[in-house]
Amino acid sequence: MQEFMTVTQLNQYVNRLLERDAELQDCWIKGEISGCKLYQQSGHLYFTIKDENSAVSCVMFKSKVKTLEFRPEDGQEVLLRGYLSVFQRQGRYQLYAQEMQPYGVGGLLLLLEQLKKNFEQRGYFDLQNKKELPALINRVGIVTSQDGAALRDMVRIIRQRHNRAEIVLAHSAVQGREAPGELAAAIDLLNRQAYVEVIIIGRGGGSMEDLMAFNSEEVVEAIYQSKIPVISAVGHEVDFTLADLAADLRAATPTQAAQLAVPDLHSLEEALQRMQERIFRATRRRLLYLGERLDRVRMRSMWKEPDRLLRSRAEGLQSAQEALQRAVREIYQARAVRFSLAARTLDNVSPLKVMERGYAVVNKQGRVVRGFDDIEIGDDLTVSVKDADLQVRLVDKERKARWRA
Repeated sequence: MQEFMTVTQLNQYVNRLLERDAELQDCWIKGEISGCKLYQQSGHLYFTIKDENSAVSCVMFKSKVKTLEFRPEDGQEVLLRGYLSVFQRQGRYQLYAQEMQPYGVGGLLLLLEQLKKNFEQRGYFDLQNKKELPALINRVGIVTSQDGAALRDMVRIIRQRHNRAEIVLAHSAVQGREAPGELAAAIDLLNRQAYVEVIIIGRGGGSMEDLMAFNSEEVVEAIYQSKIPVISAVGHEVDFTLADLAADLRAATPTQAAQLAVPDLHSLEEALQRMQERIFRATRRRLLYLGERLDRVRMRSMWKEPDRLLRSRAEGLQSAQEALQRAVREIYQARAVRFSLAARTLDNVSPLKVMERGYAVVNKQGRVVRGFDDIEIGDDLTVSVKDADLQVRLVDKERKARWRA
């Protein structure tokens, strides 16, 4: 019989004892976080969970850390679900956390604040991304529980305001672990069907824990991604969720959401009747005014004595013709004087005038002879005088001395 165990054997034995205890393999622990550290290289989270008298080491592996909806911090009170096992190299047992959530109102408020900052960074709450509701809505989609009083209130108000409106219900749980996924899936379903013109997502009032599904990432993202405008109607007027910030329009209660979703058809019909009456009165006033104008026109003399109007127009036409004739004569006379002056000026510079004074023009082969170098002895020349052209042959030429002043 072996009288001793090795350290490794001891740790393995203790670990087997822990593994056989079903209660220790899936348990919930409440305590305060201490020494929290996230290793960037591995992605694992190491911390200690403690109360007033005791503490236990904990680890949460990377795959589980990714599922956290908040950032754990020292001093935060949380609920942990996990299993116990021995870390054999150091001979100590530790809790391997599978799930973590804030505990109490303070924890939930911290979680909401962290989620809000995360969604704001993604632009989920930006006003420029909000969609406007159609002016007249005839098909309403409602995402809520089919068993809740909120649904009955919304249906009642919609029927009172618009009795011809169609209502499409996408049933979903509104609290509990399954609620976020079901709410998001219902919004997605209505978008894929693309039939309704607006979506109301909501429920009646409740505690902060009851409303947490409407603060979840699944629901907020589904509202943000929706192509159809979304009205949030979660709880009572004092209740506020992250779904309200992501929605295109927030209603204080489900009843108000129904009022915002559809118009009051009776009020619209009354307004339409008033508009029709105003149009009728305006049209009648316009017709009376135009009728009076027509009567005044008919009373004018032109309708009673049309010849008088024609004579007046004929006299005006005759005056215009006479004025036109005068203008034509004046223009003609001015042009005649200008032409006479131009002809006289042209005649004064005519070569014929020069020839009348005894001068002649000498041409050689059609070109005017201008000087001594233009002609040679033996050239045939044409000498033009006033009334004749003389054909001559040059037998001699002599250069004259130029006159100088």
